[in-house]
Amino acid sequence: MNVDYSALEDKILDGTFRTELEEELTIGFRAMRLAGDPLPLPSYYASQIAEIVNRAAPAPLRAELAYEVYQEILAACESARATVLGEG
Repeated sequence: MNVDYSALEDKILDGTFRTELEEELTIGFRAMRLAGDPLPLPSYYASQIAEIVNRAAPAPLRAELAYEVYQEILAACESARATVLGEG
């Protein structure tokens, strides 16, 4: 996922960050499932993604924004995982 850090806060507020990530995760989780791999727990995967997003930021994210980013990532992981598990 490419993160536009200049628009990150707006994308968090309007829900596009979560929606875009959920779409990407759903595709990835489907591929994992088709390959016979177990789907990761949402909290585990969300913490890994949040770490990548935070590390790649041009400047440290404010604590409140970092928290919101994690919450949005976690929600996207939970939803994508549930979607893929519900398909089988």
